[in-house]
Amino acid sequence: MSRFIIALVGLGLFAGACNDASHDEHAAQSNGYTAPVLKTREDTLFHEVMKGHDAGMAKLGKLRKNIDETTHRLDSLSKLPAKKVNAAYKQALTSLQTDLKKAGDEMDSWMQKFKLDSMAGNKELRTKYLEGERVKVTEVKEHILSVLQQADSLLNGSRQSQ
Repeated sequence: MSRFIIALVGLGLFAGACNDASHDEHAAQSNGYTAPVLKTREDTLFHEVMKGHDAGMAKLGKLRKNIDETTHRLDSLSKLPAKKVNAAYKQALTSLQTDLKKAGDEMDSWMQKFKLDSMAGNKELRTKYLEGERVKVTEVKEHILSVLQQADSLLNGSRQSQ
């Protein structure tokens, strides 16, 4: 019986601790998402870097799908007689495929170089580091979004004309 009471009290304390938002490092929003409390410039910069990373990563699946689609279309074109191939379309596909791969490689490269705890002991240097990383990851994310927009235009536009 005493084990049951100890377990019940422990469960009650655990549940109470989980529901006490005033002692939590996070603030719950109405949609259920728990956002970090950004107390310092360093916290804000780190959060912005991670948002850029997450936005870019969320598009990598679509990026790879478009790489596969351009590869498939280029393979199909290579099987046609040269006279039947629209040279401008083939060049556009080749260029798009290169840009898609480059965007993915840029994200991979940025992730490999990004040091999560770089300059953690020095707030001033860490802030400068994170400011630079925010710029880099934003450029990578924007490149991914831009090339995906180009892919949508070329790949979806050519489907409608076929």
